[in-house]
Amino acid sequence: MEQKGALGGGDLLFKEDFDVEENGHLTLHGVDLVDLCSRYGTPLFVFDEDRLVGNFERFRQAFESNYPKTIVCYSIKTNNNLAICEIMQEKGAYAEVASELDLYVADEAGFPGDHIIFDGPHKSEGVLRKALEKEVLLINVESLAEMERLDKISAEMGIEQSVGLRVNPFEPPGFFSEINPGNLNDAIHCHPHCRFGFARDDVYPVFEQSKDFSNLRLEGIMTHPYHGAIDVLWPLVQEIHEKLGIEVKYLNVGGGFNPGTVRSVRYKDLVLDLVRQRIGLASVLDSKENRVPDIEDVAKAMADSIRQRMGDLPEPTIVTEPGQFIAGPAGILLLRVDHGKTAGGCKWVIVDGGTNLLPVANAFTRRQVVVANKAGDQEEEMVNIVGPLLYSDDVLSVKVRLPRVDEGDILAILDCGAYSLSSSTQFLHPRPAAILLNARSEVRMVREKETCEDVLRKDRAASS
Repeated sequence: MEQKGALGGGDLLFKEDFDVEENGHLTLHGVDLVDLCSRYGTPLFVFDEDRLVGNFERFRQAFESNYPKTIVCYSIKTNNNLAICEIMQEKGAYAEVASELDLYVADEAGFPGDHIIFDGPHKSEGVLRKALEKEVLLINVESLAEMERLDKISAEMGIEQSVGLRVNPFEPPGFFSEINPGNLNDAIHCHPHCRFGFARDDVYPVFEQSKDFSNLRLEGIMTHPYHGAIDVLWPLVQEIHEKLGIEVKYLNVGGGFNPGTVRSVRYKDLVLDLVRQRIGLASVLDSKENRVPDIEDVAKAMADSIRQRMGDLPEPTIVTEPGQFIAGPAGILLLRVDHGKTAGGCKWVIVDGGTNLLPVANAFTRRQVVVANKAGDQEEEMVNIVGPLLYSDDVLSVKVRLPRVDEGDILAILDCGAYSLSSSTQFLHPRPAAILLNARSEVRMVREKETCEDVLRKDRAASS
């Protein structure tokens, strides 16, 4: 369902939204992106309201058309800009929150308590009290300690709270599997994903013990990401119903839904490309097909899997928690080229924003890049795009083919709506402004540009 066409020396997704003016400037919904940089400065985040809403509606329709009892939660942490969250709330999304800040943003954006689901491994007593006061729909717990804490607070507040259990499908790998290069990084870090939720073998005993928590209603079960979620959760749903008579009301499959708009390469691909480069062949990193299943196929497969196994069990409500699928393709990061230089046999393009604004950028993720003021020009050179930070890992992309890049050019990096602004830092530079535009060519600022004074606003001098 991706739309492609030649723009800016390469294929752009969602061609219908973009155009190139006679002066060579890239436009989105008729708005000149180079002109926006003149008005608001760079770096600059641009969020496309129509793409945001379109992604949400497509996701919701994909699931509801196959399984009507579906809740779609927008993952607040993905992009917690207030305007973005307000739009999601207005369009009927629920909110998935994972911290006190997320809960605050959801509240400010107008999400009612019964449209909020609270996830995460750390929920302090204070934030649990706020969640109970807000009367959130569901709290997904990750440990017995959390259940005990929540039960105690609920009793004090005279509340019976609905909860779900997060299930972790992790199983310790065998020795030879563990030392496989693909698994080794996980192993040397003690398999960090194993700390989330309950091990599968612990789930039934916890449900059995749930009667001891008189102020909690254990109504849900979840895992993350959605890949294989039904295979993990459904046997537990059956066992809990058959042996304990407990109906699982909410089947939460988490997030991780891929919009397919960022091409990924593996370590092996980078090594092979290096070999090609050393023997004088061209890079082929961007020639591989990006195979990602359509969300419609994902939803149908999940719904079919549940119905094939359901038998006489009550039909649960599926809970989904997309974030990247909705927000990722709806964001653009506009950066100004400070200068270029040749070193180590490569051309390096230094821009005014880097991993301080896009922490998820690395050599393995290949976002589309367009020289926005030369969007009609043909590719001429291969460059590495790096940020302004004083450390070597501040890399946005490597081996990108672009028109000739000069000082002052504007680079448009696509698919920067997720885990960018909400994950950005003030390391060495204040954070930039963000604007929202739509198909009516309306532009409004949804986040002001920070100043150096803003960065120090909460600090206090030693002499004060």
